[in-house]
Amino acid sequence: MYGTGRKTVLSPRDKAVRTGKPGILLFACLFLFQGLSAQAQSLNDGSIYSRFGIGERQLFNSSKAQAMGGGGYALSSTIYANFANPASLSDQFYTRFAGGLTYETISASADGFETGRLASGSLSGIQIALPLKVNRTGIGISFSPYTRVSYRVVGNSELTSDPENATSTPLVTRFNGNGGLYKLSIAAGHRLNSRFSFGLSTDLLFGILEETQGATFNSTQFVDRTVESSTRLNGIAATFGARWLVPGLKNGRSLVVGATATIPASLSGERALALTTAVGRDTLGTTTKGDMDLPLSVGVGFAFQPNPRWSLIADVTYEGWSSFKSDFSLPGYDSSGSTFDDRIRISAGAEYWPAAGRNFATYGSRIAYRFGVYSDKSYVSPVTSESINSVGMTTGLSLPSLIPGTTIDFNFDVGRRGTTSNGLVRDRYVRFGLNINFGERWFDRLPRS
Repeated sequence: MYGTGRKTVLSPRDKAVRTGKPGILLFACLFLFQGLSAQAQSLNDGSIYSRFGIGERQLFNSSKAQAMGGGGYALSSTIYANFANPASLSDQFYTRFAGGLTYETISASADGFETGRLASGSLSGIQIALPLKVNRTGIGISFSPYTRVSYRVVGNSELTSDPENATSTPLVTRFNGNGGLYKLSIAAGHRLNSRFSFGLSTDLLFGILEETQGATFNSTQFVDRTVESSTRLNGIAATFGARWLVPGLKNGRSLVVGATATIPASLSGERALALTTAVGRDTLGTTTKGDMDLPLSVGVGFAFQPNPRWSLIADVTYEGWSSFKSDFSLPGYDSSGSTFDDRIRISAGAEYWPAAGRNFATYGSRIAYRFGVYSDKSYVSPVTSESINSVGMTTGLSLPSLIPGTTIDFNFDVGRRGTTSNGLVRDRYVRFGLNINFGERWFDRLPRS
């Protein structure tokens, strides 16, 4: 259903849940995700490319969009809250809670080195949405990573400690990074008429970028040292969205055009440096304060339904990182002249849902099958003459549960990032996502018999 403004008809099964106690499953899901998220955060071996800039850009609009290539600017659904475009919140019928975790494995290879195996777990996102007026006005809150810093590099070498006797001391250098920025969005969408919807999202960006550089010597002649850098950032951005249903198509078909624009945001921050040795830990100088300007972001998407069983989407995202400015030094960024590139992400995907909304169809036909492809040109590279590109394929299954309006989604993402030329690293990654999408009718009363 793509914003047609038609009245939603409840099946007897849906009507039965209108008197369900709101929150029982919701609180269970919250405790589940809290425990799993804490466990996932303990695994922090990610891509070396997350070291550069403010980290590796993250994207989670909904578990449905994630399995269809990751876009979704024109995607709409009464059983998912889609935060790719705030205008999509006008579709809300259920009060909805959704959340997910992602587990990623990476095979990193470089010329002259053995292939490294990495694994990490992270929170995909948490979303809450509810209708103020069914299929007309909806609001929602979303919490998800905006960027992620998670890398660990260990190097072994030797330091000449006595040139006269040609004596060397083993040296182990370590580079670690953790943290990133998170986005907390408060959004609202409204359907102006049967064809046009619009929305607005206020986005709070905040987080900590942590970097550690250490040297360990196998000798009492030298003192082991570790320098830690911690940068705290926070700021506010705003996203405007619109969605339009193209008229004139045959019955049973629909074509929707969606677009969003996120205005440039300014982040305020402070950076602290500390030196740790065997003697103790000292702060290096006073805390440095500064600002960071994030770029304009624009997204355009299309969603086409040739029939109720099939949904096709295509999306393009542009982020103008060439205008990025920061008072803080960052890996891959030169404050005298930005070395960042504009980011361009292109994706397409499809969903096949055999049941097409028939509530009493067999269980197998009520499973939704999704797949997609994408290409992502990163905004930063260790080598200015070489762009870091990611290409990948996504797929997923949406399994209906015994609770109407609730699904359990399994998503897979297989891709490649980077290159082995110019001394760079090529990542081959596999991501597995587990998402719970819970929906229930709240604040309704059954008619008296």
